[in-house]
Amino acid sequence: MKQTVASLLVCALLAGCASGSNPFAPETTADDNGTGTGTDDGTGTDTGNGTTGGGTTTVDSSVSVPSEIAGNVSNVTYDAANGTLVVEGVSLDDVPYSATYRRAPSLDQDGYVAFTIQEDPLDRHYTAYARESTDGSVRATTVGSPGPRNRSFMGAHFERDGSYDPPEVTEDSGIVTYAGRYVAVTNVGDLNGSDLLPAGVTDPELLVPQALVVHGDAFINADFADNTVEGNIYNRELLDTNLNVISDLPSVVLVVTDIEANGTFSGTVEYDISDPLSGTTTNTEIGSYSGVFGGTDASSVAGAVELDEFDGTDNNLDFETELESGVFVLDQCGTGASPAVCNSVNPNVGTP
Repeated sequence: MKQTVASLLVCALLAGCASGSNPFAPETTADDNGTGTGTDDGTGTDTGNGTTGGGTTTVDSSVSVPSEIAGNVSNVTYDAANGTLVVEGVSLDDVPYSATYRRAPSLDQDGYVAFTIQEDPLDRHYTAYARESTDGSVRATTVGSPGPRNRSFMGAHFERDGSYDPPEVTEDSGIVTYAGRYVAVTNVGDLNGSDLLPAGVTDPELLVPQALVVHGDAFINADFADNTVEGNIYNRELLDTNLNVISDLPSVVLVVTDIEANGTFSGTVEYDISDPLSGTTTNTEIGSYSGVFGGTDASSVAGAVELDEFDGTDNNLDFETELESGVFVLDQCGTGASPAVCNSVNPNVGTP
């Protein structure tokens, strides 16, 4: 496992900035504006198509982000064409309730577009990642500030344009694979972050950290005949604020769950017991996930993950109160520039 001296720094900082209430909890706190609603205003509207490509009636209903996933984020507006991001709900990121974040190209990774905001050197620093699917039907965003002052603010958002259009299902078809990359922010911070404004002070109580991030590969299998979905997030790595690898992280499993009539799904996350880094051979729940299918014949999927721990049951990095908020935006295998793993699955809908 890769591990550097930087991990010792962030470990110490985590104990200082992540204590207190869990930002993923649905209850609001006194200084949290808009926590826990996670409602996506205006998504899921009727496109007027009326039928799917297979001739079945589409399902039209709005998409809501579960409160445990939304955390401190109440709404996000991401304009991929113009490269703008507006976040609502998180506290102390800007004077208005809706804050416009600035582009941070040096933090971009794996097709996810980075944004940050910090009003002055002693204000909180927020890191955000957003991505839209190739067909433009779904998008997702994660946002996080690891401190200071004993509280972290984090959360994620996903949405869909148009109605749910599942692929045609016959007696021997219906299984579809999606693959791509995953990115997350954490409540682990670095006081020497690459995007921080120069503080000009040395008092440790006033210093502001920048969030460390996680990336990895995401793999989703959806069975549209039985309306179930499951997946993996693997090859996970913790990165510093220059996107250098600090340490490998345990793989996690998105435990099988139902696909609802509107094309959304929600389930639990466990450590992958096949990965020695997990430190366990028993099913260990560590968080939750949720998402939505979009596009013609469910060509894309977007979703989010919240983890209440991520360094294994043996606490490989000596973290005690670590949190992770991540997103995945994936295209169906066989569409666009599919990742290499898609070569091991049938890109046509229906055959495993």
